[in-house]
Amino acid sequence: MDKFNELRNDYPLFYYHGFEIDDKKEELFITYDFEIKGLVRFNPTLRVPKSNESNYDKELLNNIIFSAGLAEIPSYWKATCSPKIIIECGSLNEEQSKWVKKLIYNGLGEFFYVNKIKADINDFVSIESHGKDLVKKTDNKVYDGYLIAVGGGKDSLTSLEILKDIPNKKAFIINNRKVCFDGANKAGIEDKDIINVERLFDKKIIDLNKRGFLNGHTPISSCIAFISYLTAYVNGIRCVVLSNEASANESSVMGTSINHQYSKSLEFENDFRSFTSKYLTDKVEYFSLLRPLSELEIMKIFTKYPKYFNHFISCNNGGKRKNIGKTDGWCLTCAKCLFIYLLMSNFVNQDEMIKIFGENLLDKKEMLNYFLELLGKTESKPFECVGTIEEVNFTVNNLIKKSNGNLPYLLKYYNENYNVEEPRYNLLSNINEDNNVPSSLLKLVIKELNNDK
Repeated sequence: MDKFNELRNDYPLFYYHGFEIDDKKEELFITYDFEIKGLVRFNPTLRVPKSNESNYDKELLNNIIFSAGLAEIPSYWKATCSPKIIIECGSLNEEQSKWVKKLIYNGLGEFFYVNKIKADINDFVSIESHGKDLVKKTDNKVYDGYLIAVGGGKDSLTSLEILKDIPNKKAFIINNRKVCFDGANKAGIEDKDIINVERLFDKKIIDLNKRGFLNGHTPISSCIAFISYLTAYVNGIRCVVLSNEASANESSVMGTSINHQYSKSLEFENDFRSFTSKYLTDKVEYFSLLRPLSELEIMKIFTKYPKYFNHFISCNNGGKRKNIGKTDGWCLTCAKCLFIYLLMSNFVNQDEMIKIFGENLLDKKEMLNYFLELLGKTESKPFECVGTIEEVNFTVNNLIKKSNGNLPYLLKYYNENYNVEEPRYNLLSNINEDNNVPSSLLKLVIKELNNDK
């Protein structure tokens, strides 16, 4: 029996027991309660700051916190992939249960692929729920303003720059990362207008990982969606602004729907908006400002603002949250570092690039496999938040075309092994019309894209 089926047989039940809310004057402190029956109990926590003027319906608050817990399930369920999830703190109807199953199944697509698990969305897990029904409440609260999620990378800084003249905005940061504060401050956001939420996972999951239980990528952006939505609700903020781009919609494994960035995709965004408006409140609106743009176009905008060059980190190895022992920085050895270096090189000269990164990543032979993955020359793209194969090929061809013949190793390899084509420069001006951006803000996005400084 393989490990997947063995663990499912040994640990058939996963419980979402409930949560506790400590409603303090200036913050909510939430403790969740999950359990793999017969193995371990998990108690991740969430601290959400709120203003002294905060007012809200306690039942609606409870529904939002309950729903945020649903998104936390995959992080702990994945250890054993128990065939039954029992939710004891709320009852889901058939549509809601399907919503949760879809999030777990698609959000763990990479996890299933990497662990060679063959799962079917119809029978990989069953959901049993008890308690009060999740039913939409009347919401008479008045909302205003923008909550802009800042993750430390180029995307959220680009959003802050596009919205620099919009009044009544706050930055949303998770777990007190210095690079996020630095970037927000550089964009003109004062500390008083930064809402820092603390999300601490239960480290017992790390112990299970070390003991050989199943491990892999989970849809963390779905957790961020609910946490940002909750933060906006308790603080009376109308719009939750993410910075997920059109490129996030492309699958990671050729010929499949497996997508490392599933919970950053438009599909998830639409599902989330539908779920929250139907069952929570439709007065808090969640959307991605950069959905009309590709990674390439975002980089085009971002590089017009050199003030941010020393205040962003897009590396997941060097930029992890400090509560799991990582510090901010570029690791200079991963596919994400190479991807950012490639795209940025389209718009920034190599002398400046080396100042930012410390070395020329295009001249590192050990990056060749990542390079080929990014180009789509292998079965899958890197399991990182990277752009489309088309964007990477455009970038490489463009860099070769405008070079003086002295090519770094990776570009030389491409030049010697593949046909160099004329770059399609319209990729720098396309607008993806499949988005949820309000028309007034969409105009700002288009204006910034076409504003050639």
